Order: sequence, then C-alpha cells, then structure tokens
Amino acid sequence: MTLHRFFASGPVPDAGQLPLSASDVHHIRDVLRLGPGDRVLLADETGAAVVRLTAVGEAASGVRERTMALTSVPRVVLAQGVAKGDRMDAVIRQATEIGVSRVIPFTSERCVVRLDAVKAHTKAERWRRVAAEAAKQCQRADVPDVADVVPLAQVPALLEGAAVLACWEEADQAPGVGQALREFELGPESEVAVVVGPEGGLASGEVALLRESGARVVTLGTTVLRTETAGVLAACLALYEQGGLGGRRD
Repeated sequence: MTLHRFFASGPVPDAGQLPLSASDVHHIRDVLRLGPGDRVLLADETGAAVVRLTAVGEAASGVRERTMALTSVPRVVLAQGVAKGDRMDAVIRQATEIGVSRVIPFTSERCVVRLDAVKAHTKAERWRRVAAEAAKQCQRADVPDVADVVPLAQVPALLEGAAVLACWEEADQAPGVGQALREFELGPESEVAVVVGPEGGLASGEVALLRESGARVVTLGTTVLRTETAGVLAACLALYEQGGLGGRRD
C-alpha cells in the first residue's frame, strides 16, 4: 500500500515529536484518521523516512523505521511568464510532477495579467501550496522552490551559473532544446533553465536582453503552443536530455 507522504519542517528524528505543520497534523488526525501503529512517509532535505506513528494529538510523534536516500535528478529550472486564470496552477502542478527543481514566475511586456505587490505575493504563496500538494500526490521526495514574482529583467541574475534556453516562437533557424544543450557541453550536475513567455510570448527586446546575459534561443517546433503547454514541454525536453524521465544522458 502506498504511504501518505508529508514534508518535514526540519530533520526527521529517530524517535519523538515529528516536525510537521499544524495543518499536516490535522490532516493525519482528522482527515486520514491515522493513529498509533500507522505508518507515513516523511521527507526532509536528506531523503525520506518511513515513520511508525506512536501518538497523534495536538502534535504527532513516531519512530523512524526505514530511511530512503534522495535519488539524483537533473536540476532544471522553469522561468515562466505569468499566465492568466488558473493556467499557472496547471504549470506549477505539472512542473512539479515531472521533476523541475525551481519555478520562477515573471512578468513581462506581453503579460495579460497585471499584479501589484500584494497580489503578486498572494499568487506566489498559492503556487507554493500547489507545488507542495503536487509533490505529495506524485510521491516526490522534495518540493520545488517557487520564487516570488519578478520582472523579466531580474530573471538572468536568478539564473546565474545555469545554461539558459529562451524559447521563442519567432526565432529563425534556432536549434531545438536537445541540440542547444549538447552545444553547451554540460555535465550531469549542471543546472539548466528554460525561459517561456506568457500568452503573447517574449518581445524581441526581451529576447535580446536574455541573449546578452548568455541565453541561447531555441525553438519548440513549428506549431504555436499555449504558454502552459510550452513551459512544461520545454522543461520535459531539458529533463530528458539531462537524464531525467528515463532520458538520454550519455
């Protein structure tokens, strides 16, 4: 039977009170109705542990029975132009499922959505909750970091040291994701980032800014994709090329 997964707020002890949020304790106690003797999977920064519950009340206590180390996965970042409606929820959810390590939501010239500071903070907090729930559902050992919303001009600084691919549907004779990554001559530990514009795509001046910071412009094919499709597809291709998703890392 698949164990229910929770993310610890600190190191999982060998025995004693478990570092769980009040909402997770509530979920264990009142929703799942688990109690002493039941087992859960608790993940922290070092891996995941099978924990047998010994007490569940205002807090939960347990005993570590087995430890599972984190598996090595490619580090792929998705910098995604903020999309309207619930499209960003879908992007965050699917990016989490496929194994993206970070998501950087950004605003740009052609964004339909306009966010003030309060709305941007509220959106980012929501997307972090979406990522956490998706990580639990897909049995990930970690939760991808979802950054605060930033203007596109700040994205290059957040991607320093990464091999950056800017996906642009207006590019002429641009390479695909795989070819561009092979030209970077990356190692398995290298961080890769894909940048995808909002509904209207990236403006030419924004692409020039990304190029000046070292990004390589790439194509995702001959059809024009929805932004929520393009972001997840680009991340999938990068993960595959770097050895994720059963992919080709040689």
